[in-house]
Amino acid sequence: MASLPKSQDPNSEKIAQQLVSLLEQAEQSAKAREGAKARQLLEAYSNQVNKNRDKVFTTAQADTLIKWASWLRQMTPLAKSAPGTPVLSDNNGHDTGLEDGDYTVTMNLWWGNNGTQFKLYENGKLINQTALADESPSAQSVKTDITGRKNGTYVYTCELINSLGATPCAPLTVNVTDASPGQAVLSHDNWDGDGSFNVSMNLWWGTNASEYALYENGILIDTQSLEARTPDAQLAVTAIVDKAPGTYVYEAVLSNQAGETRTAKMTVTVQE
Repeated sequence: MASLPKSQDPNSEKIAQQLVSLLEQAEQSAKAREGAKARQLLEAYSNQVNKNRDKVFTTAQADTLIKWASWLRQMTPLAKSAPGTPVLSDNNGHDTGLEDGDYTVTMNLWWGNNGTQFKLYENGKLINQTALADESPSAQSVKTDITGRKNGTYVYTCELINSLGATPCAPLTVNVTDASPGQAVLSHDNWDGDGSFNVSMNLWWGTNASEYALYENGILIDTQSLEARTPDAQLAVTAIVDKAPGTYVYEAVLSNQAGETRTAKMTVTVQE
């Protein structure tokens, strides 16, 4: 236990004894897992020190003692046992209607003994570790933003931990099915059959692409960067000029960080 600074004030010994008593009572309450009572006693300690600022204590001494008591107060657990059971949820698909790779996983402890540390695992790998304040029995919540996940299945588990134990949550499974670009379609305007026309790519709705690539008879002939505003429509147009008579097969590839999607092939016939 920290010793109290000496003072010339005639009441200093009495005040010191009072403060020591408060600390001893707070320590006993903490050992008995009466965290709320211990915190109240530490708050009373701080108030008593502040009351005697510039009398028994210098400003610097008072600030140091109050800071120390505040730290003790914050470190004194209110929980009387291991944390209550946390619950995981997610909002995948709530924003755009698409189960893409960007969503939030939320842990909620609705009521009970609090944790002071939260750990979130994705497919068994730790992806978030957060320190928490013990304000038992108040609710606790932690949000973890997940971005850039590719199509697949992701299983989230968690632990809520305090000095008296750790409590796991039930697993949460998130299915990502729309991370890659949506299905686009090709069209053309070669109604007269000559060798100059436009090939248009339309993605009417869905996960957007960041890049468009057009292939003609298997050979890449055009690439364009696209602005992603999921789930809005996207359009890219490639001008085809002076093609010799014959048959041309076009296919577009839309890509983003999660993958790529190919359109159905489209055949254009150029007449002689």
